[in-house]
Order: sequence, then C-alpha cells, then structure tokens
Amino acid sequence: MSVEKVEILEGIKEKIQSVKIRMREHQDENHRLKHKNEELQQVVQQKQSLIDELEQKNQQLSLVKSIMADSEDTHDARIRINRIVREIDKCIALLNK
Repeated sequence: MSVEKVEILEGIKEKIQSVKIRMREHQDENHRLKHKNEELQQVVQQKQSLIDELEQKNQQLSLVKSIMADSEDTHDARIRINRIVREIDKCIALLNK
C-alpha cells in the first residue's frame, strides 16, 4: 500500500474512533436522562397524589364549613325569634295591666 492510502486509512480509523467515543458519550447521556426522567415522573405522581388528597380534604372542609354556617344561621335565627317572643310577652303583659 502506498503511504497516501495508509494515511487515509489512519484518518478514517481516527474518525471512526472519534465517532465511537461520541456515540458512547451520547448513550451515557441518554441513559442518564432516561433515569432522571423516571425519577421526575415518580415525583410528579407523588405530587399528583398529594394534590388529589388535599383537594379531597378541601372538599370535606368546605362541606363542614357549609354545615357549620347553616348551624350558626339557625342559631342566630333562634336567638332573634326568642327576642321577638320576649318582646311580645312584654307587650301582652303591659296590655293585661
């Protein structure tokens, strides 16, 4: 073989080695990114579970609050009715005198 052909072959070998090295680096990077993606997917699932749990608790609290509000309104209404009844009783007592 001539010197020129040997140099060309050596250049091709070097380029192939360079491509192999870059391919391995990209494969390693790809593997690392896939692993990172899996970890992040797990975190997303955990956060979604937490969100679902908190939304359920929020709905329960809203329900309890609405029930409590109705109880307070009922209590306030009873207090007002009792005041009115006492005033009526006072008026009746005054009329009977």
